[in-house]
Amino acid sequence: MASAAATIRERVMAAGARIKRVKRVDRAATYTITLGGIFIVVSVSFIFLFIFGQALPLFRPAHGRAVGVMPLMGVTGADGMAAGRPLALGTDEYQMYLYELLPDGRLVFFKTQDGSKAKEFATTSLAGAAVTAGSRSLIGDYVAAATGDGRVALQQVRVLPRYEEQRLVDLETEVRDRGLVEVDPTHRPVRAVRYQEEESWQLVAAQVADDEIAVLRRNPDEGAEARHALRSNGGERFTAFELGRADTLAAGTEKGNVYLWELGDEPRLLHLSAVSSQPVTALQYSIGSHSLIVGDAAGALSAWFRVRTKDDEPELSLIKAHDYDGQGQAITGIGQSTRDRTFVTAAADGSLVLRHLTSERSVVSFPATGARPQEALLTPRSDAILVRNEDGTVARYEVTNPHPEVSWRALFGKVWYEGYAQPEYVWQSTGATDDFESKFSLVPLVFGTIKGTFYAMLFAVPIAIMAALYTSQFAHPSIRQRVKPVVEIMAALPSVVVGFIAGLWLASRVEQQLVPVLLMFAFLPAAGTAGVLVWDRLPHGLRKRLRPGMELAVIVPMAVVGVWLALKLGPGFEGALFGGDFKGWVHSALGLVYDQRNSLVVGLAMGFAVIPIIFTISEDSFSSVPSHLTAASLALGASRWQTALRVVLPTASPGIFSAVMIGFGRAVGETMIVLKATGNTPVLDWSVFNGMRTLSANIAVEIPEAPHGGTLYRILFLAGGVLFLMTFFVNTIAELIRQRLRERYKAL
Repeated sequence: MASAAATIRERVMAAGARIKRVKRVDRAATYTITLGGIFIVVSVSFIFLFIFGQALPLFRPAHGRAVGVMPLMGVTGADGMAAGRPLALGTDEYQMYLYELLPDGRLVFFKTQDGSKAKEFATTSLAGAAVTAGSRSLIGDYVAAATGDGRVALQQVRVLPRYEEQRLVDLETEVRDRGLVEVDPTHRPVRAVRYQEEESWQLVAAQVADDEIAVLRRNPDEGAEARHALRSNGGERFTAFELGRADTLAAGTEKGNVYLWELGDEPRLLHLSAVSSQPVTALQYSIGSHSLIVGDAAGALSAWFRVRTKDDEPELSLIKAHDYDGQGQAITGIGQSTRDRTFVTAAADGSLVLRHLTSERSVVSFPATGARPQEALLTPRSDAILVRNEDGTVARYEVTNPHPEVSWRALFGKVWYEGYAQPEYVWQSTGATDDFESKFSLVPLVFGTIKGTFYAMLFAVPIAIMAALYTSQFAHPSIRQRVKPVVEIMAALPSVVVGFIAGLWLASRVEQQLVPVLLMFAFLPAAGTAGVLVWDRLPHGLRKRLRPGMELAVIVPMAVVGVWLALKLGPGFEGALFGGDFKGWVHSALGLVYDQRNSLVVGLAMGFAVIPIIFTISEDSFSSVPSHLTAASLALGASRWQTALRVVLPTASPGIFSAVMIGFGRAVGETMIVLKATGNTPVLDWSVFNGMRTLSANIAVEIPEAPHGGTLYRILFLAGGVLFLMTFFVNTIAELIRQRLRERYKAL
């Protein structure tokens, strides 16, 4: 007895030890799984924070500070007296030198660091004549010095950097003589002058009377020149004018009108538009000379450009596309950046506002100083502002303005871009020229993501769920054991391979057989249903002798017949209903354009990639339905299809919903299939016959064009954050719905 008791005691102790070990293992597993879950949550949170941390600088405000009035020293005339107030101002890209055009015709260079005079260049062609007006061009550093007898000396400032041991030590400056021209044969004094060169042509415009601007167009290489006089209507006084790079001249008047001429062999007045109720006090073309920025005596500011608002309009119209916050005082100067569409406006009270033309942002403001500005200049790198005041002083401001083109409206609202008939959502980050207007609307990309996902899910969900339902409830176990692994292997196919096949092979086949492919969407379900009906009509005795799952021997051939009928009848349908050209009919009747790589191809290819995920999870959900439910349904006289649709499908609905949402997440984040199987055109159109651009594909496309830390670089991170939020929001809603469905059917 003692030995038996000892044996029992040993067994109990051994069992207790095993239970303790199991509990320790269980606790360790619990801690490991918990820590793993926490690690995943923390990792995802850090990814989220990293993405938005990279995008956050887009919305940080720009900064600026007033450096003060620059002490320009050593400027005297030939008589030792003060040389007079400067007439034009310029600087180099590195801000090492600042130069002024003086009334005696000299170009004097100063060191920016301390204001000391570095060198000077005399305008020898003027032979000592007094200069009454001057200007510097935005592009090319072309300087014009006009006299009181209707002549203009043309020069170009050139700056070359000098390096020692790969370090910039100084700049070599030179002034090239571009000729002396007589812009007004009657020798009237020039009040204001503008000068540009484009290709081999020189273009000089000079105001010689209240209502007259003299224009000289000259080709010094060929010796050709033409003079024209541009006059206002009714003797209106011109108050400001500006030359555009595309041989255009805009002039504002005291009555608030703007004249816009096209300069050629014979000038042509394109527009006479009332842009303000106040006198126009400042004009400036934006980079590229497409938009004209207009400031008036009340401090109002607007931007105008020419566009055809309707397709049938014979001429372009001059429209106001942008309105900006006013400054309360007359706008006396507008300085345009040579890098982007940033510009600075100076008011009569000395206040400055740095703005962006497209986004309409007021980026940085500087308070009034009391000194009246005559000219405002943005440095070539847009990192400083120089202001030439009426008293001859030059004020300097430092600016840090990395992302002026970004605003919530520019990213998610409609913007009126140059050349567009109305405000639109547009994504176009780069262009072929330096004066390209960047367009950063994320709306077309979000729309394209939703559109591509919609067509993929429209194709994949019915096929995947019905295939899973058939496999789990109707197919013989031997067939199920083969079908499920094969479908799961489909998920292992690289999406780049699927996209490659879809873009190079499937897209062309769909284009060639478009009508048959569309007919298949009707014929295949009809043929499959017919196969089911044929199977159901077979003699009961014959069906009993056949193994379960043999209905595929009827359904599959019927589906093949459906495909064959679609291919055979398609050309006849196209000829009878659409005149033999379905794509042409779509364009003429529906106004839609057929692109070879379109949403239909994307839906088929991406649906093929999503089907395995939805199928696998749905099949597991169907197979997990308790057998007593199906047995009870069959015992009560329901057929297998009635049991599947009315018992199994509702009971498995939480799992099916999860499968659909996981497939949705797969489709939303898909990159390579969308990248290769569509034209990547960011358009807002639900048409199945054209393409789209998704957020993920856009990131892949734009990465080579995005310099580190630049605006495009950070907007791509923002696009990734938007994609992250989209999937997070959808998955959260899906989980809430799944939990409700689970609560509803848990009693079963």
